[in-house]
Amino acid sequence: MTSSHYYKLLICAVGIYASFLTWALVQEPLTTRVWPVSNEQFQFPNIIAISQASVAMAIGYIYLSFRKVDYHVFDLIRDHYKQLLMISFTQSTSTPLATYSLKQVDYLTYMLAKSCKMIPVLLVHLLLYRTPIENQKKIVAILVSLGVTIFTIGGSQNKKKSSQRTSGSYYGFILLAASLFMDGVTNATQDKMLKTAGSKKDTKKDQKSNKKITGPHLMFSLNLFIILWNIFYLTLIDRKQMNQALSLLKSDPDILSYLVVYAVCGAIGQCFIFYTLESFGSLQLIMITVTRKMISMLLSIAIFGKTVNYTQWFGIFIVFAGITWEATNKRSASSAQVKPKGDIKKTQ
Repeated sequence: MTSSHYYKLLICAVGIYASFLTWALVQEPLTTRVWPVSNEQFQFPNIIAISQASVAMAIGYIYLSFRKVDYHVFDLIRDHYKQLLMISFTQSTSTPLATYSLKQVDYLTYMLAKSCKMIPVLLVHLLLYRTPIENQKKIVAILVSLGVTIFTIGGSQNKKKSSQRTSGSYYGFILLAASLFMDGVTNATQDKMLKTAGSKKDTKKDQKSNKKITGPHLMFSLNLFIILWNIFYLTLIDRKQMNQALSLLKSDPDILSYLVVYAVCGAIGQCFIFYTLESFGSLQLIMITVTRKMISMLLSIAIFGKTVNYTQWFGIFIVFAGITWEATNKRSASSAQVKPKGDIKKTQ
């Protein structure tokens, strides 16, 4: 890697940290704070999803125009609408499930669970796409599950909960598990879509599959479908949510500023994520996002005065130790694959 590549990677890391750390710090009060006038929480996940997707779609279109790609985004939608429908549906479903779980579980448990996306991704690859799973990945999945269990049990030891609250907590864990499964389908399907695009020979039959899909393509099209899915849900299933959200915004207009910052930070963060994925690959992106989630959790503890005991700290350590070990082994495997090529060149 040249010095210019290091600078670009540093800029990507700083961009992801700045945007998503702010995004995470805004998300917690936006969704969990009891607002003073209405005396209610802003628990309207579909409105939040539409707000962020609208800003992300607009920025994605500007990003796409700046890149000046040959493959028009609406041609992409026409060619790959089935995959886009699946990815956007699972992504749209995941966020409301995770948000509703916050009524039953605390924010730290939510953050720790959402940082374990590799487990559902591995399960989806195994069950849906029949992808073989290495023993190392299975061990990491066990470590992460163990860490989450220790963290949850450690937190429950500090509070005496009624049977009703315990039952509600179980319901919250079920919602979190469903959300993680949707994340797994989203990431696994998106990975398959990016890997197969452009991999076939340039024949008339395979011309559609040979067109290159870039980060801005997915950023615009996926957010467009996310908006459509959420509008569909609000129109046919939950019509009251829009009126209730507007009523709450009128009572507590400060919510709007949190909502705007949340949407803008999420959209800018998506730009950095897609650029990092295109320029440096998934390894560097994993390392950045893992540390970003850990810092988000620590900031939540420091700023909002969360109490974490030694047992919970041990659970957090196990989770991030497992994820970091996975990323480190990927880097070692990647380096081992590069070395033989250099040796071949020397012998020629």
